[in-house]
Amino acid sequence: MRNRTQALWLLHLTVFLWGFTGILGKLIQQGTLHLVYTRTIIAALGLALAAWWMGRSLSWRVPKLGIYLLTGLIITGHWITFYGAIKISTASIAAACLSTSTVFTALLEPMWFKRRVRAYEVVLGLIVIAALLLIFGLETGHRWGIVVGVLSALLSAWFNIINAVLVRHDDPVRISFYEIASVAVAMGIGLLIAGDLPPPLWELPTSDIVYHLLLGLACTSFPFVTGILVMRLLSPFTVMLTVNLEPVYTILIALAIWGEEERMRTGSYLGIALILACLFVNGWFQRRRTAVELAEPGPLGRG
Repeated sequence: MRNRTQALWLLHLTVFLWGFTGILGKLIQQGTLHLVYTRTIIAALGLALAAWWMGRSLSWRVPKLGIYLLTGLIITGHWITFYGAIKISTASIAAACLSTSTVFTALLEPMWFKRRVRAYEVVLGLIVIAALLLIFGLETGHRWGIVVGVLSALLSAWFNIINAVLVRHDDPVRISFYEIASVAVAMGIGLLIAGDLPPPLWELPTSDIVYHLLLGLACTSFPFVTGILVMRLLSPFTVMLTVNLEPVYTILIALAIWGEEERMRTGSYLGIALILACLFVNGWFQRRRTAVELAEPGPLGRG
């Protein structure tokens, strides 16, 4: 990537691929924990093959390896709580709660990057939350699902901010490999202790094998690397705000596949329009701030 525009296009492709995760998760017959474990095994192997093909080193002799592994544990918590929220409420509730990650990012990012909280980031984050609540509706009967979903959003914001720091010092392929591998190891140990390890991939139905490969490679390995890579040019808040398009893409893909079964009310499409408006407004603020920073003379003056 050479500029911010290319990074934005790559980010939108990444989020579009993430939009398929919910679709594939619905198509795969495995239970949630087995699905996550199998997904991360395939994704880790895919990253290892990609690193070999690109000539990238996966050497564990890096100063921040411990941070990669700990970040993987945060990601494990995020995936477990996200799918847990789906289990005790609905996928719609979990997706709506995940939008609060934008607000958490706006509040946490200044502490990591030592800058002030930008008022417009908080306002845009709140608008996104309101828009997604408009899409899915406020379900007061699923309070525990909402609590767990918001916890998942906090963990999501946390590991994305950490990755925004890590990518400045190491290769995103190596970061992604060790983070996802640590998720697979943590899940494997937990399932082994519970005596509930899933069967190997080749013993699953053919449809599940195909869907798992798509989920693990096209929707996890590749977008996980690009999702970290774009943070070299984009702020964590911009990334998290754009990620809020994931449920929008999921809705559109579901409409294309299942048609009338997935059709929404008119107010939901207004929510989608609000999310798109927030993305445009955020992009305008980002370009304006960048232009101001470039126009300001440095400590030695210009020219």
